Amino acid sequence: MFLKEFDLDLPYIANDEKIESIMKTQKCEYNEATKLDYELNWKWKRRSFRLETRCITAMFERLFGKYKTKDCWKVLIECVENISDERIVNDSGVCSAPIQFNLDDFRAKNELEKKKVTLRLLMDGIEKLALRNGWKIDPFREIALQIEELGYVNEWTWKKTVKSPNKKYNAEVICHHNVESMDIFISVLQRDGTQVLSEKVISEQPDEFAYAKHLGELKWESDFEVALINKKGNEKYLVAIEH
Repeated sequence: MFLKEFDLDLPYIANDEKIESIMKTQKCEYNEATKLDYELNWKWKRRSFRLETRCITAMFERLFGKYKTKDCWKVLIECVENISDERIVNDSGVCSAPIQFNLDDFRAKNELEKKKVTLRLLMDGIEKLALRNGWKIDPFREIALQIEELGYVNEWTWKKTVKSPNKKYNAEVICHHNVESMDIFISVLQRDGTQVLSEKVISEQPDEFAYAKHLGELKWESDFEVALINKKGNEKYLVAIEH
């Protein structure tokens, strides 16, 4: 089995006061009140936290590649305010470990600080799992160091460059994965590598399930116009070079 995915999670913690209040106002049982509490007060926190940390966890995945393990294909770090159970769990190949974390402190930080905290939380969890599972820690530390050296900037080129019909230009799609957004640019370069255009065509949620639909095909429409076409083929983002 190969370890190749990494993520942070904000597990639901029941708030008895809120649940009791819901039980009284909604006249329902504990289990139903708990579900309502999750939907109303926790689901959005969990989703927001996952989105804001995904730029670094996705960057870690991209640089890491894969690592052979006995029975783990994904690392999931559970970020909790108070650790009540130190157990490391392997659920169908998803290895999880708890790490202490304060959501309010995280929210107050700027983008770069959030990236640094994300990497620290991920590495703290990996250290626990590596010790428990007998993994070599150096491959993980090397990726963390790369991320630091790159200034926590997760930018990458989607697929290969595409030549214009007149062979004068090359176009490519550059993805900037940030804390708040995934910004997708079309970049056009001359044959000598000189950039003549860089235009943001899409700004989407920073999550693969949100932005992947836009990445269908990069196609030249003419000698001076290039378009990014979505996977369904029903949306087109066109940029033009001045000539």
